[in-house]
This record gives sequence, C-alpha cells and structure tokens, in this order.
Amino acid sequence: MSKVIYAEPDMNKKVKFDREPDSSGKRPFLVAAVCLGLLCVLLAGIIGLAVYYNRAIKDSEDKRNTLFQSFSLYKINATEERDQLQTIYNNLTRERDQLQTRYNNLTKERDQLQTRYNTLTTEKGHIQAKLFVIEQHCQKGWRYFDSSLYFLSTETKTWKESRQDCLERVADLVIINSNKEQTFLFNLHTRAWIGLTDSVTEGTWKWVDGTTLTTGYWGTGQPDNGGLFSGQEDCVEIYYGQDDPVKTWNDDKCGTNHNWICEKAV
Repeated sequence: MSKVIYAEPDMNKKVKFDREPDSSGKRPFLVAAVCLGLLCVLLAGIIGLAVYYNRAIKDSEDKRNTLFQSFSLYKINATEERDQLQTIYNNLTRERDQLQTRYNNLTKERDQLQTRYNTLTTEKGHIQAKLFVIEQHCQKGWRYFDSSLYFLSTETKTWKESRQDCLERVADLVIINSNKEQTFLFNLHTRAWIGLTDSVTEGTWKWVDGTTLTTGYWGTGQPDNGGLFSGQEDCVEIYYGQDDPVKTWNDDKCGTNHNWICEKAV
C-alpha cells in the first residue's frame, strides 16, 4: 500500500499577485468590437449598395423614360410615315388602275383598229378585184352601174337566143329591181329584151331567176298580150320610145328579134 505524503505550505514564503488583468477577460470585448466594426462596414456597404442601386434604378428609369419618349416619337413618326406611305400606295394603286383601264381601252381600240384595218384590206382586195373585172368587161363593151355590169347587144335575136347569149357570157337577161336601174336602162336608148316572161303560166310574170314580178314598169295599156287577134306575147322588152322612163315595158312575141341586155353582178 502506497503512502500518501501531504506537503504543508510554506508560511514563510510570500504569495505574489500579478496586477495585470487576465487576457481571457478582454477577449469578449475585442470580439464585440470586431463584430461592431464588421457591422459598420456591412452597414456602410449596404448603404453604399442602396445608394448605388437607387442611382442605378434612377438611371434605368431615366433611360426607360428616354427610351419611351424616343419610342413614342418613333411611333408617331412611323405612324406618319406609314400614313404617308399608305397614301402614296393608294395613289399609286389608283394610278395603276387608271393606267390598266387606259391600257385595256387602248388594247380594245387597237384590236378594233386592227379589225377595221383587216376589213378595209379585205374590202380593198375586193374593190381591186372588182375594178379589174369592171375594167376587163368595159374593154369588151360592158357598162357598170350600181354593182352590176350590163351588156347591150349590137345584133338582134329572139328572146330565147338572147338569153342563151347572156348565159354564154356568164350572165343572164337583165332583172330590174329598182326605179334607178329602170331609168339607167331607159337612158341606153334602145329597144331590147329583158329577163321577164309569162311563158310558163299566162299572166304570171317571172324573172329568169324564178322570182315573181312585184313592181313593173309597164307602158300605157301593157301588157296586152298582142290584143284580140295577135296573142301569145309572153316575153318583155324595154322600149325607150316613151315619155316616162318608168313606163317603158312592152310584152311581145318571144320569137321576135330584138336587141337584148345582159346583166351580171360584180
């Protein structure tokens, strides 16, 4: 078993007390001071940041206001320009439509003129052909009147023989269709067969083309079929020895020899 030895304090020795405070007591104040300083710095930073952000926000608002004003001005200008462009576009559209209408009208006029030109060219060709035919026939003794050519014979034949001569000339005995034509033939001053007969049915006068007589230019008392003792006057002549040019027809025997008048259309 160990023996415990107790040491007794030396009463002669003096206890020495250090007057400096223990460093462990000052530490909380230092920590508090540091924390306070940090808080101040943090507060200053927060204040600085607040000032910075306030200024940034103000600058942002100023820029936003400036941009808004610029945008509003741009919008106004853009709207005005848009309206001006729309007006210009409308004017151009109207002018385009007017030009299109004018173009359509000019095209129609051009087509009409082309058609008219073609028609005139065709008519010119026909006229030239007619003139050529007329010239050729006039050189052979034919006469031209109102789109027809007339041949007055220089010899005499029966009505049937006279018609045959006309057919050989690619014509036929004359058919009188108007007052003017009757007057023209009267002014030839001849006694000649025309293309009218009632040889098929007595009293029914027909032209050589088969049409029935509607307007006649008979002399006074004609047709008389040769009177009571003669009879059978079935063919018609134009007889110029009358005072009235539209009263010159006379019926005569078809076997009588007369001059004749042929007609052909040009």
